[in-house]
Amino acid sequence: MTNMNIFFTKLGTDAVLLEAYKLDPRGVMKSNGLTQEEVDAVMSGDKVRVNQLSGDKEMAMYLLILNPTE
Repeated sequence: MTNMNIFFTKLGTDAVLLEAYKLDPRGVMKSNGLTQEEVDAVMSGDKVRVNQLSGDKEMAMYLLILNPTE
């Protein structure tokens, strides 16, 4: 499991982390070990790139939290 997968799994189960992510998604991803490339891919909404970086074929959880401020 990649660091990206671990982070998003944790984000789905940790309410405090989710609230912090809503306020500063880039900062929270960086502080949880995601690379700049991973952060940029998530924030861009590029499903193909996120899939490539995560190695995860099931993207539903990423799409739900992609733009937390919208």
